[in-house]
Amino acid sequence: SPTISSPQTSIAPIRLHSNCVAVGKACYDRAIIGYVSATFATFMLPGSEEQQLWAIDLKIQYTDTMALANVLQYVTGGRFDTATGLFKIPPYKVMPELSSRFKSPKERQPPNFRFAILAPRLFHSNLSLVHYSVFFQMCRAHHIGYDIREREGAIFTLIDSYKRDLLGMAVVEPDLPKALKTFQRNLTTVHQEISSANMPGRNNFLALAAEVDKILSSLNVDQEGEKKDEGEKLRSDIDQ
Repeated sequence: SPTISSPQTSIAPIRLHSNCVAVGKACYDRAIIGYVSATFATFMLPGSEEQQLWAIDLKIQYTDTMALANVLQYVTGGRFDTATGLFKIPPYKVMPELSSRFKSPKERQPPNFRFAILAPRLFHSNLSLVHYSVFFQMCRAHHIGYDIREREGAIFTLIDSYKRDLLGMAVVEPDLPKALKTFQRNLTTVHQEISSANMPGRNNFLALAAEVDKILSSLNVDQEGEKKDEGEKLRSDIDQ
């Protein structure tokens, strides 16, 4: 199962939603009822500015990614809005005896939107040498965990209690760059703790961390480009 970010930011949510509805209708017309997972690919058409969106795969089953997304919704209490493409969480309730700890109503509530990185199948052969109790002690020591009140952090799903070399991880944060950074930090930290130079183990941790690093680099380039454009626009306005 692939590692994905949610909500997606590659294409307009309304366009993706309409395509999902079309796929669902096509399945229904063919008497396909139940859980369906569709995979889309988007790219710019060569020689034009038109963005293409293709449905390239269809799984008629309950997938690992869907299961992890449901775990995320259960833990955060959030819901994915297909119309806007936003993952929204409800405001938490502040008990009267705790209200004095907050200076203003704005400080009582965290941002009500979240971004998540879902990795339903993380593999590391060295995980089989570590009991779950030791694994979670290690996570606590490195501040890898989930904040129930702020509803952000990392959530783990234990897939194989016998071999223990597979697990799922969902990272949820208020913005996408922070979610990517937390996801990358968790991967590298766990890998360093359970590996050594003589026994690195077979894993997909390092490959995923490298991919995230590329994404973060591209995000930084985009942000620098936006700041440069804003600076040039401001100088132009001042000159006028």
